[in-house]
Amino acid sequence: MQGTRLSRYRLLEQIGAGGMGVVYRAQDERLMRDVAIKVIGPGLLTDDAARRRFRKEALALSQLSHPNIAVIHDFDTHEGVDFLVMEYIAGVTLEQRLAAGPIPEPELLPLALQLVEALCSAHDQGVVHRDLKPGNLRITPEGRLKVLDFGLARILGPGTGAGLTATLSEGQGAAGTLAYMPPEVLGGAPADERSDLYSLGAVLYEMATGCRPFAADSALALMYAVLNSTPAPPRGRAPGISPRLEEIILRALDRDPARRPSSARDVRDDLKRLAAVSAAGAGALGAAAGGAARIESIAVLPLENLSGDPAQEFFADGMTEALIADLAKVGALRVISRTSVMCFKGVHKPLPEIARELRVDAIVEGSVVRGGDRVRITAQLIDARTDTHLWAESYERAMSDVLSLQGEVARAIAREVHIKLAPLAAPRKVDPEAYEYYLKGRYCWNRRTEDDLRRAVECFRLAIDRDPSSALAYAGLADAHNLQGFFYIQPPAETFAHARAMALRAIELDPSLGEAHNSLAYARLYYDWDWAGAEGEFRRAIELSPNYSVAHLWYANLLPARGRFEEALAEGRKARELDPLSIVAHHVLGWVYFFMRDFERSLSQMQARLEVDRQWVYGYVWTSWPMQQLGRHDEAIANLEQAVDLSGGTTLTRASLAHGLALGGRDAEARALLAILIEQSSTRYVSPFLVALVWIGLGERDHAFEWLEKACDDRSHWLVFVDVDARLDPVRDDPRFESVRRRVGVSTVAASTGGAEEVTA
Repeated sequence: MQGTRLSRYRLLEQIGAGGMGVVYRAQDERLMRDVAIKVIGPGLLTDDAARRRFRKEALALSQLSHPNIAVIHDFDTHEGVDFLVMEYIAGVTLEQRLAAGPIPEPELLPLALQLVEALCSAHDQGVVHRDLKPGNLRITPEGRLKVLDFGLARILGPGTGAGLTATLSEGQGAAGTLAYMPPEVLGGAPADERSDLYSLGAVLYEMATGCRPFAADSALALMYAVLNSTPAPPRGRAPGISPRLEEIILRALDRDPARRPSSARDVRDDLKRLAAVSAAGAGALGAAAGGAARIESIAVLPLENLSGDPAQEFFADGMTEALIADLAKVGALRVISRTSVMCFKGVHKPLPEIARELRVDAIVEGSVVRGGDRVRITAQLIDARTDTHLWAESYERAMSDVLSLQGEVARAIAREVHIKLAPLAAPRKVDPEAYEYYLKGRYCWNRRTEDDLRRAVECFRLAIDRDPSSALAYAGLADAHNLQGFFYIQPPAETFAHARAMALRAIELDPSLGEAHNSLAYARLYYDWDWAGAEGEFRRAIELSPNYSVAHLWYANLLPARGRFEEALAEGRKARELDPLSIVAHHVLGWVYFFMRDFERSLSQMQARLEVDRQWVYGYVWTSWPMQQLGRHDEAIANLEQAVDLSGGTTLTRASLAHGLALGGRDAEARALLAILIEQSSTRYVSPFLVALVWIGLGERDHAFEWLEKACDDRSHWLVFVDVDARLDPVRDDPRFESVRRRVGVSTVAASTGGAEEVTA
């Protein structure tokens, strides 16, 4: 077509080609400027689906405006030929630049930052590129990077359908270029922002090393490698790469989307920090005392129980958690939470590998021995980036001085990483037996089952009986009651109300205890329906312990009830950052998306972690919610049946199954389960809110509102989400619904519903 005209454009030379078409440099004869014209491939002119995809590329590009994204000027058809007019960008593609070899880090970082800024802009506008690769990136003579070719872009959000599709450039079966395609998309999952981050990681890998992450002789071999292998560390191929850049690349390339950065912004922030210290001449990570690389994040691995008594495992775990809690008070240091580090209990992996999974600079590992009335902790600090031993020490105290021992170890670690630890409260002596009960209580609380929560309550009460001045034991008891209420194990008046009283007592004993403020906030939210009071306590908990992931997680529960979805996502992501392997953190983010009515993303978020832990009962329950809204009732019912089996048939799982059966049109089965639940309510606690949901699923409005009113009387905690819970939508238009809202106290609250437009202020 060279030399021909398309409308007012004269084609000058071919400059590229791809699966969807050919790209020419052309002259706009009206405005007398060079442009780039992408012409749909001749073989696709009779393919209506391909032409629709081509038009959608134009739509995707038209939504984007950013200095690092090619600008679209026009879209037209000339004599039956579709073409797209874009700005002409002089220079070379990144692919052409890489033909000369890898890019040195000082040159790489500005280009990487421009690329990530473009992704941030696209993702903010709901556009996922889906085919990010060096051939789609162009570098101008001035050093500006431009993202090209959104031909495979997917526009996220309601009503966009499955997005744009195309065939592999290499291989078959999914859209994209195989060498840069994330494993979940290769396996058939829909692409989202995390998919682009994987492709970004592959591009950065190639920029830094001159090699693709995986190489193979055939498409099938390459697919196998992407699905099953971990890329070789970039520094093994290019030793000059900084450890932090290697960390950024490998995290983006994680096979598990849930362990990748939560957003392009996270990658951008990491690259900015790296670029800043590089520009300052302080080395790749910033210089610390003695020329060592600065440590900004740390994980305390489970202390090994060397007592010889397996029954003392709870004690070793408790010492680990206490050390984490002391370090969590350091705002300048990111400290990984208990749930994630406990995933490595008894696991033998190289420390650098663990550090990459947890995204930390340093690891603390060690052991604890309890013998008689003495406790000894041995700890060592390791720079996981270089696997270098930095410090080791042993500490021994009487059991009554265990709090002093924990504080001393925490202060020593803080000194070694050159972080100032805020002065800890003067350590009090403890009653050894009381402290042991407290540690057993925390051990049970962390397991989260009904039986374990009951045992936790018993242990915390025994601790308080032995030592009525233990703020930790009161805070633990408050947490246990809170979760008993949340999982519908006991009535709210016997759980949340007791939790509030215990939390207030803990604060009275120790106002600086962040855990206690967090417990009080939870009870004020779910029982008092006091949003302002709850938010104040959540903020105080985070102020006192910035790394306390549970505070961020529980605060993320409050925010969507007020329609503050973006803030909720930010808190949820912070909790996940601090506890990256926590299934609960991932599910809470799924709740937020559910409340935003982004059911596809909600389901994707929840399923990602459920795949990791198939024994997590509540994960099956929560994952069923977006399935139901998407009409996938058979899958939802299967999930709920699994939850019933795993739990032994709790009221929560049975009621959830009855609701799911009703939504799936299996009314007889739903009514049979409902009858059992109502009968059981005379002898054990059955939440009226759960019963109301079943009636809603059955379409029985009168019964539904009868039980919703009972739920208000009961102060059922889930009613705080009355304005955003899609499961209540079938009765939202009933005049009686406003009465429920008034009783909960939300009728005067202006809610930003993020897509739930039917919810009124």
